[in-house]
Parts: sequence; C-alpha cells; structure tokens
Amino acid sequence: MSNVTKKAILRALVEGVLTDLMVQTKAENVYLDDTTTVAAKLAEMVTAINERAKSTDVTTQISAAINGLINGAPDTYDTLKEIADYIASHEDVVAGLNAAIGAKADKSTVEAIQATVSALGALASKSKVAEADLDDSLKSKVNAAAQGNHSHSNKTVLDGITAEKVAGWDGKGTVYVQAAQPAGLAAGDLWIQTLE
Repeated sequence: MSNVTKKAILRALVEGVLTDLMVQTKAENVYLDDTTTVAAKLAEMVTAINERAKSTDVTTQISAAINGLINGAPDTYDTLKEIADYIASHEDVVAGLNAAIGAKADKSTVEAIQATVSALGALASKSKVAEADLDDSLKSKVNAAAQGNHSHSNKTVLDGITAEKVAGWDGKGTVYVQAAQPAGLAAGDLWIQTLE
C-alpha cells in the first residue's frame, strides 16, 4: 500500500469552540514531501543565504570597479559629468584636434614622400645642385635649355602667346556656377545659379 499525502488540520473543541490545534514536534519529523524534511529544507536555505554576497562585499567590489575606472584621475575630472563638462567647455579645442586629425596625411602618402626623398640620395640634403649631381640625360636637357636649344612639342602654340593675348585673357569675365550670389561678382562676369 502506497502512502498518499492528504492535507489535514488538527482541530478540537476547546471550551465549546472548534479550535485549530498546533502540534509540537521537531523539524526532523515534519516532511515537505516523501523525502525532504523541514529541517533539511531549512538547512539548504541557510546555506544558500550564507553563500550570497554580503552588502560589504558588494560595496567593496563596486568601489574597486569605480577606482579602476577613475585610475588615478585628478578630483576635478574623476566623474563622467566632470569630463563631459570639460569637453563641452573646450569644444573649440576638440574641433581643432578633429580638423588636424582629418587633415593629416595618410600613411601611404608619407611613405611615397619618403621614397622620393630617399631616391634623391645625396641631393636631398643640398641647397644647390651642381652639374656633376645630374645624370647624363638630365645634364643634356639642362645644357640644351641654357643654350636656347630646348624645345617643346607645343612650341608653335607657345610662340603664339603674345602680351596682347595675355591682356585680353586677363580682362575676360569669370563664370561662376553656384547657388548663392558670388561675393566677387563683377561687370562682365557670368553667374549660373544652381537651384535645388
């Protein structure tokens, strides 16, 4: 025959009144289910409570985390609010730094310049270049130019440029293509206004 668990209340008539009775017993004698006593469950709960972090442990861990975040910063900048206020009051400096970072040459450009300077060898440190510093091909070109024997493939075009033509070109108006009226718009200029 198996044990069947049923809920029951122990009652008795005490001085004519139906009264629920409390039975005095030990926790080892009261079972929550077929195998677990109240005493065992209480011991389990006490162990679990004792394993939980104490408020002093939590406070210590929080303090350690905050100190790690501050990492020795001066008192005037040891909170996020103080840092945010400082940045807000120095936005012009931040903008300047951002602009400087954005304007810096990228690594490949610097490396290309370094390669060019390295290729110049001894010439890179000279303020003047002598004929002896030039290779034969460049020497002949420089000498030809010095003697007036140098020529360009577009020599006829260059020969056609006169002082009159230069003055005429300088007197021509400027063509502007933009949305707002150009500040330097003068008589003879053309302004093509772009519309959205």
